[in-house]
Amino acid sequence: MEEESTPTHLGKKWKNDSFHSTFEQADAIRQKLLRIWVDNPVHEGMEVKVKYMPSRNRFVVKTRRHPDFDPKPQRETKKNGKGKRRNKKNTDRTKFDPTAGF
Repeated sequence: MEEESTPTHLGKKWKNDSFHSTFEQADAIRQKLLRIWVDNPVHEGMEVKVKYMPSRNRFVVKTRRHPDFDPKPQRETKKNGKGKRRNKKNTDRTKFDPTAGF
């Protein structure tokens, strides 16, 4: 049987805010950021998390703005290539030139 593959949609990337040696230190920074962001409408939709990095044996505080709160860039409408090709034609010539001789 064939399995249907669903495309994976990656979300907005997280930014590393700070690194800490213990979870308690990282969690304190996370709580502090949340308290600051609650009352400020500029920071609406901000998210914060603590993640363990085993490669560095440290905890990192990561932040991002939730994708739903970011304005989506509007795509420009694509033009097809027909108009471009038509404009390249020489417009000085006419289809019928009565002065032309045999």
